Amino acid sequence: MSDSVKQHAEEETKRGRPMDLSRNEVIVQTTLELLAEVGFDALTIEAIAHQAKVGKATIYRRWASKEELVIHAVSSISPFESIIDEIDQTKDLREQLIDLLCFCFREEHEVYQQAMTAIGSAMPHNKELEQGLHKDFYRKLRTALWTIIEPYLKENHTLHTEKLDLLADVGPALIVYRLFLVRKSFDRAYIENIADHLMMPMIEPNIIIEK
Repeated sequence: MSDSVKQHAEEETKRGRPMDLSRNEVIVQTTLELLAEVGFDALTIEAIAHQAKVGKATIYRRWASKEELVIHAVSSISPFESIIDEIDQTKDLREQLIDLLCFCFREEHEVYQQAMTAIGSAMPHNKELEQGLHKDFYRKLRTALWTIIEPYLKENHTLHTEKLDLLADVGPALIVYRLFLVRKSFDRAYIENIADHLMMPMIEPNIIIEK
């Protein structure tokens, strides 16, 4: 069970509304599947409730809007709360960067990639969705990236904010471009190229050291 699901449960418990957590998982999975199938604009709470076999009230108790539910669904498949636990920090920096992007975008998860493509089509005209994903996804990705890189920095060195921001942009920007505009899936080899030709050259050789 994901940490994000537990967090929702704790919030409901505080309000005196203990939840059946298995329903959360079903609702989230149904949301991703329908999002991948019909797109964001055609997605409705009614359709999610029908396919998940729950009442609309059950969904609205947990998420105030379709946008909030979609943001949670996307975040839950790659929960940043446990992202560092998923990364093998005994690997070298290059492998950790590749694993981080693979984990965030679930390169093996076809439904998730299709769902992300649907979200990308909706974001330009939906500020709530755009701002919610930026707050949840980008900020946490940047934090995870810093956690991975920081142990490799030379003593008394740091990455300038601009460079760290650019590093946090590079991988997601290319993956999103490939998914949303080129309409192609990606695999680990594509992410390896991003790490080898763009991310690693930005970090080494002046800052990086052998761990």
